[in-house]
Amino acid sequence: MKTMRNLIVVAGLLAVLFASAAAVSTGAGEKPPTVAMKPDIVINDVKVDRISSTATADNVRITVILLNANPITNTGPFKVKLEWNDKPFAAFTQLGSAGVPNLVNDPSMAAMSITRTFDHTVPKGKTFTYRATADFMNQVDEANESNNVEIEAYTAR
Repeated sequence: MKTMRNLIVVAGLLAVLFASAAAVSTGAGEKPPTVAMKPDIVINDVKVDRISSTATADNVRITVILLNANPITNTGPFKVKLEWNDKPFAAFTQLGSAGVPNLVNDPSMAAMSITRTFDHTVPKGKTFTYRATADFMNQVDEANESNNVEIEAYTAR
């Protein structure tokens, strides 16, 4: 008898719970809440190209291509920095930084990416590793903060 009473109480509580959940979810004509999309800055590519060469070094141009991966969002202003090192596991040294006023992901626009370039000199026989970091000052609240870094190496021959 006690078990039957407990089952009836539980069934009654579940009925109340489901009824209140249904009332909340339907909201009597209310629209469900919308979630604002956040931008997602991504380094699409880092290219290192030799632009000239001497007997002792290569002059290179490092091109960082950035895009906003989330549709119909704007980043607002942020900065990208480029660092380099010449030894594995060595600390990186900042080569430079550049501002980006806004990165829009709008399919109606002709260009949805932006490029920033940095020039550097690599001595012959050396390998330099370049690390590009987008939004390194955390100016943009992004959907994914873990995809803002790309690394590329270059060896002067």
